[in-house]
Amino acid sequence: MQQRKCNVHVFPDEKVIECSRGDNLLKVLQDGDIPIRSVCGGEGTCGSCQVRVAYSEAEEQLTEELACQLSVDDDMWVTVLPESRISEHQILLSRAEADEATLSREGPLKEEVSVDPLLQRESLSLTPPSLTDNTSDLDRVCRELIRETEAKQVTATLDVVKTIAPVLRRCDWNPQVSWMDLPDGPSEIIEVEGPTDDACYGLALDIGTTTVVAELVDLSNGREVASAGEYNRQGQFGEDVISRINYSASRDDGPATLQRAVIETVNELLAELISRTDTDPDSIRLVVCSGNTTMIHTLCGLDPNNIRKDPYIPTVSSPPPFSARQLGLDVHQSARVLAFPAVGSFVGGDVVAGVLASGLHEREELTLYVDIGTNGEIVLGNSEFLMTCSASAGPAFEGGGIRHGMRAMDGAIERIQVSPDDLEVYCQTVGDVPPIGLCGTGLIDTLATLQQTGVINRSGRFSDDMQHPRLRESEEGLEFVLVWEKQAGIGDDIVITSGDIKHLMRSKAAIYAAIRMLLQNVGMEESIIQRVLIAGGFGNYLDLESAVAIGLFPDLPRDRFRFVGNGALLGAVEGVVSGQSWHEATGLASKMTYLELSAESQAGEFMDEFVAAQFIPHTDLSLFPSVEAEGEGVQLTSSEETEENGDTNE
Repeated sequence: MQQRKCNVHVFPDEKVIECSRGDNLLKVLQDGDIPIRSVCGGEGTCGSCQVRVAYSEAEEQLTEELACQLSVDDDMWVTVLPESRISEHQILLSRAEADEATLSREGPLKEEVSVDPLLQRESLSLTPPSLTDNTSDLDRVCRELIRETEAKQVTATLDVVKTIAPVLRRCDWNPQVSWMDLPDGPSEIIEVEGPTDDACYGLALDIGTTTVVAELVDLSNGREVASAGEYNRQGQFGEDVISRINYSASRDDGPATLQRAVIETVNELLAELISRTDTDPDSIRLVVCSGNTTMIHTLCGLDPNNIRKDPYIPTVSSPPPFSARQLGLDVHQSARVLAFPAVGSFVGGDVVAGVLASGLHEREELTLYVDIGTNGEIVLGNSEFLMTCSASAGPAFEGGGIRHGMRAMDGAIERIQVSPDDLEVYCQTVGDVPPIGLCGTGLIDTLATLQQTGVINRSGRFSDDMQHPRLRESEEGLEFVLVWEKQAGIGDDIVITSGDIKHLMRSKAAIYAAIRMLLQNVGMEESIIQRVLIAGGFGNYLDLESAVAIGLFPDLPRDRFRFVGNGALLGAVEGVVSGQSWHEATGLASKMTYLELSAESQAGEFMDEFVAAQFIPHTDLSLFPSVEAEGEGVQLTSSEETEENGDTNE
């Protein structure tokens, strides 16, 4: 018996999606390419996929529901709410962007990198075969390539071998060979063709959890031709890696679905780059990827499930080279795809790429490298040592678990200040449109300014004796109104709640506690740190003073801080441009000492540091002298501090 079909009418997209009766509404919307948020991957715990539903076109009584909790049992008319929609993100393409309101940004971190890509092109002049020289076509090419280059051993795939005979005879035995000096293996021929002056390109990719960024590079001169960024389509299956791992584990086709989503994202970026630059896809013959361990697993179609299970072992740390054909990338099908090696399950190749680009492993200055997302990935070191760890900051800095939290999309509040005189709120949104929520940078500003104006105390609790219309009681406790409904773009007040503040306090505490643990394990104090490199899109847009004020970063002279931009992409570009840098990167991961904070030897001390950091800026104010000197905000009495510590330990 044929299953009955239903129509889902989606607004404001003006789209009709046909599905089977009983299908899950969230999946129907996702399959119909409706950009709807799903922070928890459809588990029904985050509340991010809210929609308004009617069961007839004329029905005026609309109900707000979670799409992931609804099945389609009849025709439906569905409106995806503004705060539930995925729109364009602030995407940091490469270098740090200038922002006069914050610390000045600088240019490249390293001296010029020599242009010597892994992929080379060599024009050969072969002696034609004869009855006295019956060497095969492939051996003839390999023999001459070894003679003309530094290659010691050369191989080729069957796809390449199939093309050699006709090409050699067509070009009168004067071929041009594209070949790659692969790490720890023989050199490999990518293509044999006739003489050509056509450009040859490499593609650098940063496969991020939230966004994917691509940069096209001319391999002849190392010039960056064009770049583009796009929301990672995997986001519809969960906004953090754990949600996506859970999604993958819950379905037989989970790994394949996640791989298809990220490959579609990359191919969409490729189409944009090719269109803008009038590039032949076949001229792209090298792809270098950076990404966290889970993202690289999903790119390769590997099951990431063991990454989340004790003892947290990935399927592969140093992925072997893949061909574009194997992954389905829209470039030359024999192009090799390389991925930066990971240090562990939660310190991935994106961190290794960032360290490579920063050059911190080559310098004497003690450097702290911090890349904050759902996980805070941190490296401490210099030319003598490298130690790294990962702290689970949770999704709060990316809007997850926050009543009105969201990614850095149009309408997200990215800057906010509260007047100490009348508690008026001044905010700036991404895209300069009416606010619909708060992204990570706005949340950090909010935490800092609410404490500085006395709305919350150092433990993050709202003031008990403050009387103001913005501070009010709700079903979930006290909340503070940041934007009144008439100024908001969502038809409701935008607030920050007691629960939101607890989430933020835990997130910032996890990052700072991890920094303290790295320092303790090498017997050093914060004051010895000579440079702090803040990487990633989130870091690029945050206000440094707010970040220090809440205790996210150490209280060091501000001239020691540097926003480096998308370190993972910068490293990938360097890997495309320089074979020497790529070989260097493959050894970097093995040189980095990984500190597992959940291990028995570290867990107790980390928990102590974590508890101590769940105050603004910290229980020990001597660690934050510049914040202490300001003397603003409500201070804890000794009894209150004791009480708050007890609450935290619970």
